[in-house]
Amino acid sequence: MRSGVLASAFVIASVIQSTCAPGHAGEVAQPTHKTVLGSLFGINETPSDAEESDEEGRIDPDRPHLPEASTTVGKGRIVLESGYTFTEKGSSLRSHSFPEALLRIGLFAEWFEFRIGQNFLSADQTVGGLRTTANGAQDLYLGAKFALIEQWRYVPEVALIPQMTVPTGSKSLTAGRVLPGINVDCSWKVVPRLFSIEVVIATNQVRDDIHQSHLEVTTGLTSVVQLTHNLEAFVEWDAFYSATATRAASAPRDYAVGGLVYFITKNLEVDVRAGVGLTRQANDVLAGTGFAVRY
Repeated sequence: MRSGVLASAFVIASVIQSTCAPGHAGEVAQPTHKTVLGSLFGINETPSDAEESDEEGRIDPDRPHLPEASTTVGKGRIVLESGYTFTEKGSSLRSHSFPEALLRIGLFAEWFEFRIGQNFLSADQTVGGLRTTANGAQDLYLGAKFALIEQWRYVPEVALIPQMTVPTGSKSLTAGRVLPGINVDCSWKVVPRLFSIEVVIATNQVRDDIHQSHLEVTTGLTSVVQLTHNLEAFVEWDAFYSATATRAASAPRDYAVGGLVYFITKNLEVDVRAGVGLTRQANDVLAGTGFAVRY
């Protein structure tokens, strides 16, 4: 039944897309703003190269970087993202995460998107010689993204994502209550069409086996290099800090991750990534692949 949630959301989103799509030829074009700041103060925002040539730019997916895209999908547009991740920590943990589905729907304005996600987890963990297995759906993800400002000189492009998970997951995986959080995503085009930097600072309530739920601070720093017109490479450092009472549980989990993103068309990308843990609390390795498609 939970797998039908995203399917139902996609059908509803398709209807919304048809009603929110840009007007037909001959209609008077209304001025639009891509950011909250531009909308509130009527600021003339700088058009991208694609807009100057009357062409839509390529998809800007949240995956596979830890920092999400600092742009929204655009009013009347839909983006579906999905993937798979494998993680391992010696002989004590092995997990498979899929389909990591995220549906992003542009509503009301260019700077706003609604987000709904669903994932399933299969994990085997051994602690003190006792092996436990957890399989099933994780809690449903709900959120919204606001594109706050565009990049201006040294000021980055910024997006804000208030979000939460709701207790719909399997008994062994659900947190049992709503877990709220907020992400702040920033990006800089250091050298246009060649090199960019992305940053995320997030504060979220998350579930764990020891404390059931606790506050976690997440930071991610990503460097992206455009290798060809359709292929980009990235490397990133990710860190997770648990705000818990015990010193051992609050030790940071740091990762070094790298990968490739290939844009098959301007509306479809595929990606691969792999990473290693840099601290004792982190998993040893992770690897994953996925895609994003825009409608």
